Amino acid sequence: MVKIQIMATKTALLAGATGLTGKILLQLLLESNFYRKVTVLARKSTGIQHDKLTEIITDFDNWNQGVEADDVFICLGTTIKKAKTKEAFKKVDQDYPVKIATLQLAAGSQQLAVISAMGAAANSLIFYNRVKGNMEKELLLLNFPQLFIFRPSLITGNREEKRTGEKTAVFLARFINPLLLGPLKKYRSVSAKAIANCMLHYTNSNKSPMTKLILSDTIQQYE
Repeated sequence: MVKIQIMATKTALLAGATGLTGKILLQLLLESNFYRKVTVLARKSTGIQHDKLTEIITDFDNWNQGVEADDVFICLGTTIKKAKTKEAFKKVDQDYPVKIATLQLAAGSQQLAVISAMGAAANSLIFYNRVKGNMEKELLLLNFPQLFIFRPSLITGNREEKRTGEKTAVFLARFINPLLLGPLKKYRSVSAKAIANCMLHYTNSNKSPMTKLILSDTIQQYE
């Protein structure tokens, strides 16, 4: 049996590499046979040394240039508690993703994969969902050749930072998840690992131009 070796030819940019999902995705990108170079755009170093890896440490407010990247992965996200204000939250979860995407489209990037949230809607009465919805709306207007928007439910995994409310929700999800069947299955919690796997899959299995919304129940299949 002849084993076919895939030549790593693509380049990737990852924003949010120090977060829960971003950390896992970074490892997948570095291990992937699809990518010869992975650039990380972050406020602080990941602490990882790898031949494929290039880190750009920057303040997103003052970042105004694109980099070489066929595929762009955006895993940025925070909480209002950590951001302190709604304005600061909006910067991280809406403004920065749109800014990075705009710069990368101008730089020639072909694919954009971004994490949003289940319930995202520009007209939502819930601030969090409204910010995510507006982010999606702005990204759609850019007309990326290929745009993949991932809408996970509650994200589980080992976080470094303490999020008491989220920790409680994750604990309860262990008991609630089995009860969510049929149409309710999409409300089950989903692991950061599944999201990262799903993002890598979609950006390396679709060739024709498209915009696709990937919902939480689909993401769950990539555990």
